[in-house]
Amino acid sequence: MMKLRLFFLFFLSLAALPAADYYLDASNGSDKANGLSEATAWKSLQRLKKAVLEPGDTIYLRAGETFRGQFYSSASGDKGNPIQVTRYGEGPKPQIAAQGQHKSAFFLENVSHWIVDGIEITNTGVEPEAKRRGVLVRANGGGVYGNIVLRNLTVRDVNGSVSKAKGGGSGIRWEVIGKNQATRIDGLLIENCHILRCDRDAIKGMMDPWDDLSNLSTNVVIRGNLLEDIGGDGIVPIGTDGALVEFNRLYRARQRINNIGERVVAEYAGPSVGIWPWSSKNTHVRFNEVWGYAGVFDGQGFDSDFNCDGTLFEYNLSGNNAGGFFLICNWSKHQDSGQSIGNLNTIIRHNISFNDHVRGFVFNGPIENVKIQGNIIYNTIEDELQLIVDTPWDAGRHAQSVEVTGNLFYTTGVARIYQGTWDSSSVGLWKAMKAINRDTFTFRGNGYSKVAGYKDQPHVEPGMQMLDEEETLRSLIKRFDPYPEIRNNFDKMHQFLMGSRYWSELESAL
Repeated sequence: MMKLRLFFLFFLSLAALPAADYYLDASNGSDKANGLSEATAWKSLQRLKKAVLEPGDTIYLRAGETFRGQFYSSASGDKGNPIQVTRYGEGPKPQIAAQGQHKSAFFLENVSHWIVDGIEITNTGVEPEAKRRGVLVRANGGGVYGNIVLRNLTVRDVNGSVSKAKGGGSGIRWEVIGKNQATRIDGLLIENCHILRCDRDAIKGMMDPWDDLSNLSTNVVIRGNLLEDIGGDGIVPIGTDGALVEFNRLYRARQRINNIGERVVAEYAGPSVGIWPWSSKNTHVRFNEVWGYAGVFDGQGFDSDFNCDGTLFEYNLSGNNAGGFFLICNWSKHQDSGQSIGNLNTIIRHNISFNDHVRGFVFNGPIENVKIQGNIIYNTIEDELQLIVDTPWDAGRHAQSVEVTGNLFYTTGVARIYQGTWDSSSVGLWKAMKAINRDTFTFRGNGYSKVAGYKDQPHVEPGMQMLDEEETLRSLIKRFDPYPEIRNNFDKMHQFLMGSRYWSELESAL
């Protein structure tokens, strides 16, 4: 009986072992030390990889130090006791530098309950290489993983391939692979990160198989991130239900393809947009800004893409993007085969396009039940703006049902509304133009300054308003003052945009 009692006491003592703190110091540490204090810090990530991490453990990286190699773990914390990675000491963020020797510099595989906060991650090889990443979170072991926080990270200089076809690359990427057993993520927060000079994409998901929407990841939040000089796409939630994308800033993407021909961009780099979901449901995109995309394939600030249902965009700003404001698309090939649900129930409301180039809204393929409500387009740079263009993606099929109501379209040049088909000689432009199909497009109560249909036919609609010749962005926004909720959200948007790098341009138009 005494032996049994001692056994249980021993077992309970093991269960009550305190969480460990591990310290790493690349300059002064030693892999022969125990790693449990600043004075006995380990030196390398290779030594850390041998440690058996447990719930509640914290890994401290010394500020100002560079740790070469890969951080990898498949250990999990538990609820209330996450595994954490952070910094100690004074100075710049500690850096994990994979130097192109690993596909991913920071790699978490089949884990839950992690917080990674306040470190820098680079992955720069001698030459660009496809599928190179800064941070990779992968779930492929069956079941549900989650409660993962990536916060205050700097992810920079990840030289993957600019080519989408070759496999691209990412600053931060999550992958859910459920071919053999149902797998998903519940709880992923990417917050207040700075992603700089990453090719091809900044923050992007992946789901395999892509055409199975029965087990989507949930509670994915992408908030408050600064994305600069990204080679392709900005933020792309894939395989999610109810993802929230808010208060992010994306500046000057695709600059490295800005001086090559449009056809080369199409064949090599592939299309790119600032923020867009794919193979997802109920994505909410709000209070974001996208500025200065290069290239017109696609080159818009925002996109509602195919195999999606219930996407909502509101109170976002698109500014000075070469490809225009908004793309709404559906590839009928995949819908007809049963792989895709199409593009259903998109709402685009109370967003602002500020001096975007070439195009306003491009509708591409047989999209269904789209509502364009209360948006503002302010354009003083284009002599002719393709305000609304309805085009087929394939099989000659156009938009099925679109309502355009209560928007304000202020243009100093002529704003054109028409239907067209792809012009294969010039990426991003159209031929075979004709009048918009009024059986599938409903226009009501929109305001225009200069508008024309196909071949300068007059555009008319119920409740149509003519805007003043000298409107400002402020005067357009004030037209929503009678609606308190909209006014309050525009005020919230204004406060967010006051922190923009391009605030002076906006302020000059107010």
